[in-house]
Amino acid sequence: MNFMQPWMLIALPLVLIPIIIHLVNQRRFQTVPWAAMRFLLEASKMSSGYTKLRQWLILAMRTLALLALVVFTARPLTSGIMALLGGDSNRLAIVIMDRSPSMSEIQPGARTSKLEMAIEQLAETFATLGIQRVVQIDPLTSQPEEYASVAQWLRGTPRQAWSATTDIPGLMEQALVYAKNNRVGNTLVWLCSDMRDSDWKSKDGRWKAVEDGFRALPQDVRFSVLDLSSSNPENMAVRVTSAQRVEGDKGPEIALSFRIDRPTDSGKDSINQNGVQAVPVEISVNGNRSILQVDMNGSVAQVSDYRIPIEVSREDPKAARRGWGSVRLPSDSNPGDDISYFVFEQPPTRRTVIVSETPEIITSIELCASIAPQQSIQCEAELVSLAQIDAMDWNSIALIVWHEALPEGKPLELLEKYVASGGQLLLLPPEVLGDQRAFGVQWKSWIAVNPAGPADGALDEGSDGPLLARIAQWQNDSQLLANTLNGAPLPLGQLGIRRICIFDGESTPLATLPDGQPILAKLDTWKGNGDPAVAMENTGTNVSDTSEPLKLGDVNVLDQSTSPPTVILCATTPSDRDSTLAGDGIVLYVTIQRLLAAGAQRVGTARHALAGTEHRLVNASSTLAAGNDTAPSSEFTMHSGVYENDGLLVAVHRSPQEDDVRTVDDAGLGKLFGSLPWAKIEAGKTASSLVQEIWRWFVVAMLAALLIEAILCLPRPQRKAALTGKSPLQPS
Repeated sequence: MNFMQPWMLIALPLVLIPIIIHLVNQRRFQTVPWAAMRFLLEASKMSSGYTKLRQWLILAMRTLALLALVVFTARPLTSGIMALLGGDSNRLAIVIMDRSPSMSEIQPGARTSKLEMAIEQLAETFATLGIQRVVQIDPLTSQPEEYASVAQWLRGTPRQAWSATTDIPGLMEQALVYAKNNRVGNTLVWLCSDMRDSDWKSKDGRWKAVEDGFRALPQDVRFSVLDLSSSNPENMAVRVTSAQRVEGDKGPEIALSFRIDRPTDSGKDSINQNGVQAVPVEISVNGNRSILQVDMNGSVAQVSDYRIPIEVSREDPKAARRGWGSVRLPSDSNPGDDISYFVFEQPPTRRTVIVSETPEIITSIELCASIAPQQSIQCEAELVSLAQIDAMDWNSIALIVWHEALPEGKPLELLEKYVASGGQLLLLPPEVLGDQRAFGVQWKSWIAVNPAGPADGALDEGSDGPLLARIAQWQNDSQLLANTLNGAPLPLGQLGIRRICIFDGESTPLATLPDGQPILAKLDTWKGNGDPAVAMENTGTNVSDTSEPLKLGDVNVLDQSTSPPTVILCATTPSDRDSTLAGDGIVLYVTIQRLLAAGAQRVGTARHALAGTEHRLVNASSTLAAGNDTAPSSEFTMHSGVYENDGLLVAVHRSPQEDDVRTVDDAGLGKLFGSLPWAKIEAGKTASSLVQEIWRWFVVAMLAALLIEAILCLPRPQRKAALTGKSPLQPS
């Protein structure tokens, strides 16, 4: 506990005044023996115990009243309810700061962003509490940054929000390691966040390990959560979902797709009578700006395939082959999501390598990989044997379809490097499986699918044909099996499955049969370190669909925002003896083309990356082409923008998880911290919201003590005397 006026504590000796008066009164009178008083003393022995107890209680209440008065005058402070129990004697504060894009928002009535508000309030609070050392946990540094004083921390801590989500459980693990290695007594951990679940990752299994680790520490560690969850309902956010260079009738153009999100109750003043809000959007391509009016009717506006001509210079016609641009919204409460960048180039050839010796498989895969989804894109497919793998030009390959026994030795090493560099790999089960294990999986055995009947998902090919199992459920998220441009699901429910190959290994099913057997899965034990495009994880699912057949034009196979995992496993093949993938070719075509679209990013010189995840393409030696020019070069990978590095043009995007506005409530925090002592404080405009004055409690304690003392001083009721009319000292 701290005090705003600690000099008043010099009055604490005044608490001894009631005790001194009591002792003095004990010696004011001398005892003189008197025979007549013997009977009175004998009569009062029955009540002597109560009299002594009452005297001691009166003395205690008077002492407590003076103590509460002195402490109240000193204006005591506390940094939360838990501080009352544990004390505020700590001199070390560990700071975990949420620097996600939403922390750049300016709350209603505030003048600074949430991040700046949190820094200023913490600095004022630390100075008030007498904090002598501050430790900042930063994901960009290998070691926590220590500051000898609050003023030094205030000068050194960054005040700019990043474009990446904050991994709070990961930062808590770093704080735990620091607390283990530096046992400095009582420690207070401050977590400053707007409580977005995308940052807290409430379902992450690391929280349990963090709780157990802190609970096992010998020193007292308490947690204070500074809550900045209030948001401005007028905020809008923009995100580029696709940017492609295409050849138009009048020359090269950019086919641009983007979306605008906003809360449903915002923008009422600018919505016309038809309920449509006109939003002016600034689009920049190679420095040339134009304004597009986007009509928003609801919370989302989607612009697809908007064509923008690329200016071709006579002096340098090659300059139109590659470039960058941005989509910008009018300034609002959160500048961190008002702009989205993109890069483009003349589409590189999308090359597919098929490793297989089965002509039937080769034909169907080669056909899907060779048909370009757009005239301006070139696609090639070629067959390669195992003996030719060493001589391949790995830098030009976008997709490898492996239909052989799982690789081992040198081929496996080459494939691992290829996947780690962003290449896409599709594994199909061969007829002869082998016992090899690669990428964390192993083929076990082929089995014939035996559907129980049409009610369980079987398709009847005819009266003379066998029943085929169909796919009953698939992940309808932004990966391989995403919905079409018009929102319709892919027709996976129309596929028939005859045989599947059982595999062993950790994976996430993307499509399953009615009995739960996976048909398409992504490998969990090998996630790769490729060049992810702007991707957003959802958890929706689709069941069997019997809608009208889709056309190729309805399927988005160019959208770089639907980047799939780098290693995909299919438990069946396009062979007629295994499935109808070849006959119902739309699903196979979409799968191959989406894998190619993701793999093509490693082939070209214009690439997309997520903030905070791509330290290989963007680093401190990169050159900033567009973005935050005040950000230090060491933080380039954390800020959205366009960067040039070793001949590459890289667009860094704001984390898509920031579009999820769900927050963690008090019940959720209780589950995360478990038995650890924690307190949540609502952020305010001054430090009074963090450090609470508790003098009112001492006023209440003083008044209560005086009231009890007055009650104890009342004379004892003489009920018996009142009934008999005799004096209590008169013998009966």
